[in-house]
Amino acid sequence: MTETHTARGFSQQDAHRALVAACAHAGLDSRDARFMRIGENAMYRLASAPVVVRIARTVDRLSEVRKEVAVASWLESADFPSVRLFPDCPQATVHDGRVVTFWGYIESDSPPLDFVDLAAMLNELHSLAKPVDLILPLFDPLGRVGDRLVCASTVADEDLEFLRKRVKDLYVEYNALDFALPAGHIHGDAHKGNLLRRTDGRVILLDFEAFAFGPREWDLSSGVGIPFRGFRWVAREEYAQAVDAYGFDITEWPGFHTLRRIREITMTTWLMQNVEESPDIRAEFDRRVASLRHDVLPRVWRPF
Repeated sequence: MTETHTARGFSQQDAHRALVAACAHAGLDSRDARFMRIGENAMYRLASAPVVVRIARTVDRLSEVRKEVAVASWLESADFPSVRLFPDCPQATVHDGRVVTFWGYIESDSPPLDFVDLAAMLNELHSLAKPVDLILPLFDPLGRVGDRLVCASTVADEDLEFLRKRVKDLYVEYNALDFALPAGHIHGDAHKGNLLRRTDGRVILLDFEAFAFGPREWDLSSGVGIPFRGFRWVAREEYAQAVDAYGFDITEWPGFHTLRRIREITMTTWLMQNVEESPDIRAEFDRRVASLRHDVLPRVWRPF
């Protein structure tokens, strides 16, 4: 999603009211804060301190945000390369019906990240010992899709019916999968956009919103396998290097294609939330739904 888009029911003005209230509560100056982007969350960079303020769209996300804070604290205590909470700030507080967290701003101006970086990061994350007192939710790969479909008031009934049936069928397929890797903590939304290379060259992990206990195959498929097999966004040589970096070729696992189709549904319904914003988004949503009816690869989708 670009920086100028507005998520349904959650505008930049909504986010700014929560920003002002949260910063006042935390003793931070919100004046001249720079709006960064808006999607599932809104992001602002403070001018007064090296802080990024992250604003969740609804108070219903409070438990998820508290989980993010707990995960961030764990990763920091383990000296894992991840984004840090900004110290001495109240976290996961509710202001104007939104949940707000404060994160340290990270300078980045280095070579672009690739899929090998992501595979190596996932290998390091999955190998990390999780503390026993950190309770994670069980992973639900289609958890938000149902609500998105209920709220899709401007989408054709035939498309909604198709998507609902696809979700039902995919749940059946997913529950029958025989996973090859041991289950454990997963990022849940692994992609290159959730990595950042600092100016010192170190790669760090971002965004713990979807963190859960579940199959490691999900992180590998959504992060590396689908961009390669589903979209041809990864060259074969780079994909081979990513497989070496993690030690497992997700595309050779028999359940990969089920996870691929699930990820396609989550990508399509995420975009569906914003079809009223522009003709381009509406056209891309229509293109994705049409392609889902015919399982021909690679998909020709525009990223948003």
